[in-house]
Amino acid sequence: MNTLPPMRRGILREVLKIVFLFGFLGFILIIIIHFSSKNPKNLYLLNFKSTSSIVTMYENWDTLYTKRLNHSETTVEHVKNFQISLDFLQNYYSTNQSYIVLYEIKKIFSKYNNNENAIRVADYNKMKDLLRKIMLENQYKLSKFIVDRDSFSNKMVLLACFIFLVALLFSIYFSERLSSKIAFPIKKISEVLQCKPDLNHKLKFPEPETLEIKFLTIELISLWKRLSDLHKKNLKNLRIQRSAMNTVFDAMEDAVVVVDSYGKIEHYNKLFLSVIGAKDLSLLFQIWYDVSLSSQAYIHLRNLVRRENFEESNFWAIVDGNECIFRVRKRYFYDEDMSKSGFIIVLHNLNNRFSSMQFKETAIKLKSEQGSHSI
Repeated sequence: MNTLPPMRRGILREVLKIVFLFGFLGFILIIIIHFSSKNPKNLYLLNFKSTSSIVTMYENWDTLYTKRLNHSETTVEHVKNFQISLDFLQNYYSTNQSYIVLYEIKKIFSKYNNNENAIRVADYNKMKDLLRKIMLENQYKLSKFIVDRDSFSNKMVLLACFIFLVALLFSIYFSERLSSKIAFPIKKISEVLQCKPDLNHKLKFPEPETLEIKFLTIELISLWKRLSDLHKKNLKNLRIQRSAMNTVFDAMEDAVVVVDSYGKIEHYNKLFLSVIGAKDLSLLFQIWYDVSLSSQAYIHLRNLVRRENFEESNFWAIVDGNECIFRVRKRYFYDEDMSKSGFIIVLHNLNNRFSSMQFKETAIKLKSEQGSHSI
């Protein structure tokens, strides 16, 4: 346990709380069910003994009265049994009504002992009435116990449901704490990353609360630093490559423009700027078919190469105040999946291939065609 990192220890504690909570809940429910359904054997036994004692007193009292009428000798055993049963009932009953009845029974029995075993008819009948009352009291006590027992069982069931709901709420609380302990730090880190920070800026993570999150933030910051360095290196390499490509393109005698798969201009040389009448380098990364130029040369060239199946054709334009005829070629280039990733347009000057008469005729023809297409 001591070797576990803080977060794992915290998670373990939360899980153990849930496990012990439901274990304790199960134990309590078992105890409740056990006591609510347990038969009260002792009480049933006492009730049975009290009933037997009342019957014994009833029989002994009848026997004593009968012997008194027949002038028979009274046995000590019947008197003793009656007294034992009376003593038991006095210990068994505790209500005021039962106490009064037993007091009257004891009073009549004491009168019988003091009058040398004489039993009057009134005392005999009164004793039997009192025994009937105590018998009814005994039956009432058993019935009341059964009713109370049912009520107690219902209350125990309600108590068990209440305990279960409370335990369920505590379990949800501990589970929420557990999920928060796991998810909250990572959520904060993910929110920082979802803001798409610039690779040139440092990440600002929240203060770590656990050793694991501290290690994670350190590793993320280190990874971000490596990515930033790699990004800077890539940008530097891209600038070098672009500078090299621009140098190569500028050294070419042909006008060149490269368009990527998104239709944006990636590269061009100075001669191409002269052909389309652009005066600055603002064409970079503009959409080729939506460049903010009003020159006729750009519009005619754009319309010429717009066709998907276009490969090459002649093109007339004025470059630096001179009429020029170019051979325009459009070639696609592909990625490793053989999908089109852009195209390149090359304009080769054909002026030195025509005589003066041929040049004028060809130029007039191209101007007419380009004018009709632009319309």
